[in-house]
Amino acid sequence: MMKGFISRTFFVISLLLVPLSAFGYNRLAHRAGPAIFEPRLDRNCLSTVEVSVMGGSTTTGRNGSKDKTDVLNVYGLHNMHRLAEGVPGLDPLNLDDAILINLMGQPNNGDFGKLKFTGKFKYIGADITLTQNFCRGFFAQINVPVQRIEVTDIAYVDQSPSTGLPNINSAEWTQFLARFDNILERYDLSKADSKDTGAGDLTILGGWTYNNDSSDTLDFMDVTIKAGLSIPTARERNIEEVFSIPAGHNGHVGIPVSFDMALGMFEWFTFGAHVGGQFFLKHDGVFRMKTHADQNGFMKLYYDAAREDLGNQWDVATFLKADHIAGGLSLAVGYSYTAQEDTTLAPVDTTVFTASIVNDDDILKKWHMHTVSVCADYDFAQDNKKFNPKIGIFYNHPVAGKRIFNTNTIGGNAGVNIVWNF
Repeated sequence: MMKGFISRTFFVISLLLVPLSAFGYNRLAHRAGPAIFEPRLDRNCLSTVEVSVMGGSTTTGRNGSKDKTDVLNVYGLHNMHRLAEGVPGLDPLNLDDAILINLMGQPNNGDFGKLKFTGKFKYIGADITLTQNFCRGFFAQINVPVQRIEVTDIAYVDQSPSTGLPNINSAEWTQFLARFDNILERYDLSKADSKDTGAGDLTILGGWTYNNDSSDTLDFMDVTIKAGLSIPTARERNIEEVFSIPAGHNGHVGIPVSFDMALGMFEWFTFGAHVGGQFFLKHDGVFRMKTHADQNGFMKLYYDAAREDLGNQWDVATFLKADHIAGGLSLAVGYSYTAQEDTTLAPVDTTVFTASIVNDDDILKKWHMHTVSVCADYDFAQDNKKFNPKIGIFYNHPVAGKRIFNTNTIGGNAGVNIVWNF
């Protein structure tokens, strides 16, 4: 009885797909994404319109040692002592350059001249996803994201020692701190709050899906394969803002691919798994880069043209779902592991920039994130109805990781599946 009911109503796509469609190909280190990826239903000419909203904020992250730290300290302390090392054209007659010259002339003493930055990161995203089935399991999908990213409440804690020389009270250091903003301004840089609203990266996908609900041992077995193009419509990192966060993949064209599968059993239980990746084309742009080995993280004074080779991304996920346990109500829990390989920069001006120094920067190093997701959705599907709406809520929690922001995200989605009987 129940198996027959599920078979009749399964033509409605689970809108738990919304986190995948809306956010699944923007796997970013600054916020948790979904861990639940369901295959698409194989029904000729089925149309789906989905809208999803997700947001979250954090003041913490995880550094290169996987330890919890302040959100703007995930790449380590910022070394102001060596901030101007290797920067060409320093003018000793200019007040701010003279301060930099005097500061970097001081010897090392522990964490002298190092700052630990703190702040708050906030993300809000809204997505529209359109999916259209054709025939024999083939379909197309387009995702249009809009998002707001903020880094606010920026402050720092001086890590300079109070003993030995130089120290927290040394004149060269206090002069630097007094002119900090002026020095950054001279190099077209600001450590003020960063706020931006705009499009994310547009994703266009093609796929093939297969559903088998005639097994003697399983209620159903579904698989979906997708591949496509991520188009860099999002704003790139603003090199004039120290703590600017790119809204997408920083100007890179991406090629996302994925495989999803689900097994139904006991007339109410679903087990699913996902494997995905995204491969990026190289991108020419202007980047702030290290001019000395002791520089690191968000803040660098000098910038120039370079070719960026963005690290490829990989993710695996699994989920368990209690399907239609009370009318149209379904509950699910999932886990995902997402990783991005090292990014490298090839500077054009190799007289100023040394590639080995430029790429020995924590902000370019690989990152990974472990995420747990929970979802609840309710579908209003009815037999022989053309329009079948569904609503849902979800929560994504990063439980561990390396070089990431600990941004929990919560959101909701709504959509409608349209059955065309041609």
